[in-house]
Amino acid sequence: MSKELAKITGKLLVQGCLILQTPLIIGGGDSGDEVDIAVLKDKTGTPYIPATSLTGVLRHYFHQNTDYKKTLDAGQLHGFWGADYQQGEPANNCLSALFLSDLTMGKEAQSFTIKVRDGVKITAAGIAEDKKKFDYKVLEPGVSFNFKLVVTLRKAYDRQLFEKITAFLIAALASGKISLGAMTTKGFGRCQLTNVKYHRLDFTQKEDVLAWLGNTWQNLDESQLEPPLALQKNNHFTIDAWFEIKNSLIVRAYSGNPGDADATHITSNGQAVLPGTAIKGAIRSRARRIINTMGGNGEELLKDFFGWVDDGGEDKDPGKTKEKYKSRVIIEEMEVKNVVPAVHNRIKIDRFTAGVMHGALFNTAPLWPGKNSGEMVRIKIILKNKHQAGSAWEAGLLLLILKDLWTADLPIGGEKSIGRGVLEGIKAKIIMFDDHNINITRQNDAGLAVEPEDTKKLEKLVTEFVEKCQQEVAANE
Repeated sequence: MSKELAKITGKLLVQGCLILQTPLIIGGGDSGDEVDIAVLKDKTGTPYIPATSLTGVLRHYFHQNTDYKKTLDAGQLHGFWGADYQQGEPANNCLSALFLSDLTMGKEAQSFTIKVRDGVKITAAGIAEDKKKFDYKVLEPGVSFNFKLVVTLRKAYDRQLFEKITAFLIAALASGKISLGAMTTKGFGRCQLTNVKYHRLDFTQKEDVLAWLGNTWQNLDESQLEPPLALQKNNHFTIDAWFEIKNSLIVRAYSGNPGDADATHITSNGQAVLPGTAIKGAIRSRARRIINTMGGNGEELLKDFFGWVDDGGEDKDPGKTKEKYKSRVIIEEMEVKNVVPAVHNRIKIDRFTAGVMHGALFNTAPLWPGKNSGEMVRIKIILKNKHQAGSAWEAGLLLLILKDLWTADLPIGGEKSIGRGVLEGIKAKIIMFDDHNINITRQNDAGLAVEPEDTKKLEKLVTEFVEKCQQEVAANE
């Protein structure tokens, strides 16, 4: 790029407040910490979000949700996101026009809570795998971070296009569609941008140049963003369902307070929640079972669906890169409502003598239906459609899992062997790949209210799944 084209003609500046809506996991292993994953903190001990984490997420979201290859000039995109032609001409390299500051909580006093959560790897048989327990710290939701984004405008690039891309990213953040950190497919790290202020500086104007150099641009009148780029056609399949608890529910957590029960239901900011980790493990196990029952290979078919990592790759060959797939199924973490905790005393029994085991008294505090019956548990499942021709059967499989949850056949959480975690469906909203909405409602006579045409659409997805399993059986004969 020539010096003339590289001239800076202005800046786009966006400020706001990024509010955390679900727990955040952002950090890494720390030999000085007592958990496997610690929360990242600055020198004052305050959590923050590094700009690298957010920049990568925004870039990935842009490429996944726009038709940039068909409609946008590659050179212009390289100017916005940056490009590094390691095997090409060095002259083609260009610096990204996008600049993001680290997201900090600011100088004002702001309380935050960090809690420890436990996890364990489950085998295909639903049994905890030996030596696969881990724990991690999460930053509880409700805290806010200072957000600052700057886009540098140069003579070589289309200012209007850069504004449209910026508006697209800001709209995604403002709508709560962006998640940060680890385990985002299990509901962690969802955030929302609020109090957005936008300024456009034109360096052909003296007052704008002085405002930028003197860092007084915040005092200028706010500008209006260009309309954002259009999204691609919806490429997600969503199930949003509400259930009531038939008996009781517990996803175990341990407080360490001597006055509490030995195990209580997990909470976030004092509110009982159903974490995505508890739901995802259960539905993956059921999905594998359904596929295997139909004659398919559940473990293999679910790799690109629920995610998979080759744990044995490095052990067999230290130089081998692990084969891995990122999950395309996202489970949201949701509050549990209309319930009350109640302590249930239990005692361990010797399975051979059927006698009481000495010193084995313990108690748990599961959640029980409250006085106001109705919606208690909400489960939201989002399937990202990676392959346009191949996700219909996956949607059909999720519908079968919804049926099992709805009819009290698939319990969630702990202590399932004594009847906990059984749900009964109340209503569901299904958003198809073509944005068509289907509503299912339970009737008083235990029947379902659903439009006949919508029933055919749902049956077609299940048929796609059945045919997929039949193809797998035929291929293996």
